[in-house]
Amino acid sequence: MEAAKHYFLIWRIAWPIILSSLANTVINFTDVAFVARVGEKELAASALGGVFYFILVMIGIGFGIGLQILIARREGEKRSDLIGEIFDNGILLMLSFTLLMEILVYVLMPAFIHLVISDAAVASACVEYLFARSWGLFFMMVLIALRSFYTGLASTRIVTYSTIVMMVLNIIFNYCLTWGNFGFAALGIFGSGLSSALAEAAAAIYAIIYTFRHSTFRTFNLFRFQNLSIPLTKQIFFLSAPIVFQHLISMMAWFTFFVLIERLGAHELAVSNIVRSIYMVLMTPVWGFSQAANSMVSNLIGQNKLEAVSLLIKRVALMSFITGLITTFLFLLFPGFIFHLTTSDDALIAHATGSFYIICFATVIFSVSMVFLSAISGTGSTKAAMFIEISNISIYLIYIFSCSFFFKAAVETIWYAEIIYWLLMGIFSAGYLYSGKWKLNIENLAADHG
Repeated sequence: MEAAKHYFLIWRIAWPIILSSLANTVINFTDVAFVARVGEKELAASALGGVFYFILVMIGIGFGIGLQILIARREGEKRSDLIGEIFDNGILLMLSFTLLMEILVYVLMPAFIHLVISDAAVASACVEYLFARSWGLFFMMVLIALRSFYTGLASTRIVTYSTIVMMVLNIIFNYCLTWGNFGFAALGIFGSGLSSALAEAAAAIYAIIYTFRHSTFRTFNLFRFQNLSIPLTKQIFFLSAPIVFQHLISMMAWFTFFVLIERLGAHELAVSNIVRSIYMVLMTPVWGFSQAANSMVSNLIGQNKLEAVSLLIKRVALMSFITGLITTFLFLLFPGFIFHLTTSDDALIAHATGSFYIICFATVIFSVSMVFLSAISGTGSTKAAMFIEISNISIYLIYIFSCSFFFKAAVETIWYAEIIYWLLMGIFSAGYLYSGKWKLNIENLAADHG
């Protein structure tokens, strides 16, 4: 009976985060579905533009995870009086980095994209998409910060609500702005990027209004900025920095993956964009369980229940594995239906089928490995998680460069990198957790911000 309660609590925390992750995935999936009917080069461009935007978002998610770990730790310690202060300092830090990222996007990104993408038409379309999409970045950071706040408190209902708002509006905006319906001009790939930005803005505004209107959360005094603290900001930064760097190198490797495929041809890139959009949907449930592991591990440590951490991680990993297995099985049952959601081009579908089976297998491994890695961060050992990521990325890059430049391998062969990456991630992460070294880093999250 006690085990059932724990599984229910894990699911209660994970489900809204799964839905939130689904929002980002559905936005990507929706963009692909609408842009695919604009043109093949636009589809290829949205792949690269979408990956690069996701790199920027992952930087924010890295800071958000650090924020979530601290909030969950204080909640476990029954020090809720410090949570509003943590949130305000954390969101200011995130928005400061967002301003820097926006400047880099508009000043340096066009030249960089034209440098790394060989097809000039694809590069121009990629810049166009990214310019429109980046307008939503500030709103996305606010949404990430609020999601971290609610997840740290294990109160994730609003995550569900804001997610639904974002998904529904993105579809409506894409229908109006990308294709030009209901009297709007057809803006093509720019309209697709703008639609996603507007949907993110609406979801963030909705989440802010919800927070101010509910008395339970008003007591935390969010957005007051009355107790700004340099030591606390430094604590959030140094806890989050390894996660940010970990996400950054991971997404840069992902971006490199698509740049190398683009050099094989726009058709190969379009094929991989379809595979990527399906892969992101397959991965979605796992993000919820990984975030649940992150938050719940930190909360348990805050309660000084170190002996319960290992059992919790096993339970979350088991639930993630079963969910990943079921999701993958359903996709394997109806591959034709899944493919036709993204494109009506039978040639693209035929060439994407081999890679599709590869990512299905990779997803099953990912469902366990990601939980282990997130649990390491939840203990406060964010540097260890970063070093594990660096080790795997190095092997990943060696593999894809070898396949692309030396062996001139097919797209399917390059996609095998995902299996290698997640298999090693699981082995390294499990080894670190089993060693018990994470217990040495518990004092790093002391409430004195030292």
